[in-house]
Amino acid sequence: MLWRPCRMPTKTSRGWPCFQNMLHYMKRKRASCTALQFSEKLLLLFDDECSQLRETSICLFKDLMEAVVWCDRRRMKTKVRRGLLPLFFHMSDQSPSVAKVSRKALAVVAKILEWEELRHVICPHQTQRITECLLEQDRSRAEGYCHQSLPYLKDAQAPLREAAVRFIGLAARPLRDQSKEKLAEMCSGCEQPQKWDWLHKKAL
Repeated sequence: MLWRPCRMPTKTSRGWPCFQNMLHYMKRKRASCTALQFSEKLLLLFDDECSQLRETSICLFKDLMEAVVWCDRRRMKTKVRRGLLPLFFHMSDQSPSVAKVSRKALAVVAKILEWEELRHVICPHQTQRITECLLEQDRSRAEGYCHQSLPYLKDAQAPLREAAVRFIGLAARPLRDQSKEKLAEMCSGCEQPQKWDWLHKKAL
């Protein structure tokens, strides 16, 4: 039987709960196709100023990831990697419910990536270990992680800004011998001089 493609609700739509409920009633294969279709769009909502939309989008992202069937996991791995840092940073979200669902979603992402070490360190008081785990697995991703972290240096939430500063301070270390200009460019994202100095020292 043919089925029509699903449409994700708009940012201001009230259809999110219906969309989430519909996902639970889908057959596994169709839910997996929906996950491939909408996962990247949901990533754009993780940093929305509305905490309810952040929570809903992250929760739905988690549900979609859990719906992915085994044959689709290879295609999904590239997509879920882009959610690693946003979910990690939102573990420090000022909204407790957003922080909680971010931890759960990050654990699901780690499972899809077959990253057991990361799954075992995901808890509120292990942010330093999570950072180390992200960087130890593949140091070639350090520069990409740094650039992905830059927008969080200007986030409206202080805890997220602080988390980004700490992360970049550690992630930039492998880059210190490659290009001082590149390091300075990344550090310039810090608006507060004392944070720039701290970040620069961490990278040296």
